[in-house]
Amino acid sequence: MTVPMTQLEVPDYDLGIRGKLVRTEKTVDPTRLAFCTILYGLSVVDEVSDTPVSNAGNGYPDARLVPDQSTRVALPWRPGTDAVIADMVGADGAPLAMSPRNSLRSLVDRYAELDLEPVLGFEYEFWLFQDREDPRRPLGSTENAYSLSRIAESQSLATEFIDRMHAVGIEIEMFHTELGPGFFEFTMAPAPACQAADAAVRARQYLRDLCAERGLHASFMAKPFGDKSGAGGHVHSSLNRNGKNIFADDHGRLSVEAGHYLAGLLAGMADTTAMLNPYVNSFKRIDPEMFTPVHATYGHDDRSTACRLILNDAKSARVEHRRPGADASPYLVATALLAAGFLGLQENLTLPGSDAVPAPLPGDLTAAIDAFENSPWLPDLVGKAFCASFAATRRAEAQRYAQWLKTTITSWELTRHLEHQ
Repeated sequence: MTVPMTQLEVPDYDLGIRGKLVRTEKTVDPTRLAFCTILYGLSVVDEVSDTPVSNAGNGYPDARLVPDQSTRVALPWRPGTDAVIADMVGADGAPLAMSPRNSLRSLVDRYAELDLEPVLGFEYEFWLFQDREDPRRPLGSTENAYSLSRIAESQSLATEFIDRMHAVGIEIEMFHTELGPGFFEFTMAPAPACQAADAAVRARQYLRDLCAERGLHASFMAKPFGDKSGAGGHVHSSLNRNGKNIFADDHGRLSVEAGHYLAGLLAGMADTTAMLNPYVNSFKRIDPEMFTPVHATYGHDDRSTACRLILNDAKSARVEHRRPGADASPYLVATALLAAGFLGLQENLTLPGSDAVPAPLPGDLTAAIDAFENSPWLPDLVGKAFCASFAATRRAEAQRYAQWLKTTITSWELTRHLEHQ
């Protein structure tokens, strides 16, 4: 008889979720599970950054791991296996403060104190390659956006992905091609913030898994091709009260709360940029000509702005935040949005006038980290421990790139100088 197995899924800063495969019986009693806190210091390629909670000085200790049983789902494509999202907790049983999922859930609780429920809908652009070893071989022979021919080429994959997600309670509303080599997009049904982030992180991981089964490679890298579009991870957000969307009325006018929330998104965007664009490569996607904004702006159904208002119907009224990249963890992005929006609600911020000069956003990772670390309001809303831990990993990321750039002789330099000087 096959032993039931559980895939433990633990949120981190870079991959979205990491985890272990364990016997299901071990997940019934949380005190039997542990996970190394080095998780919060691992880069995408597993370089280690010391953080206040996990470092060489304290030996990278374990923390107790507690499954969130509300997230447990069977994985029908892996018979005998289910999955559950788990949180690392301290000695007092409270989730570790540096966890991005903990920061998100804490913010949801603060919205609840205002009798508000934030609702998020994620959409992801991503790249499909024919194999992992050669990322220069994109899936498909053309680059047309909304191409029915390219959809026909990828329909088997798209259908299986949508079916798998439906089987675990995640609804993919749309799957289509984007303008670029092997470039696609899927959109997810809106859901309460934490459930939406849980679904988004799983959809990304499970798509990668499906592609690997088929000998393909799915990538959410922001900018693999210098002369092509970058991959966005846009998020639609609205506010519910008593189960009803209160973002706008039937005449397309923003509610008072929605106005404050949107003003907060704009005012807090610079300070949260490191969470929306957390890598060096993230900033190579930023290009107004590619509909990726460099200023904190908003507009009605205007894709050139950072915050695109969609107010055609009161039931679906929302704002689309267009600055996040597909490379950023859904937990980081959701936390950034809810923190900035709450700032607006807390401070009763008002939207800038038509004559206001829009605030520029950080143009590289170092500038984004500076804004993040110097923010006077973020520690209160996302936690000092989270801020210190996340900032340490971003500093290390920027420093590694700077060191590489300093010691690497590029092809541009060789072509320009080696034969001519």
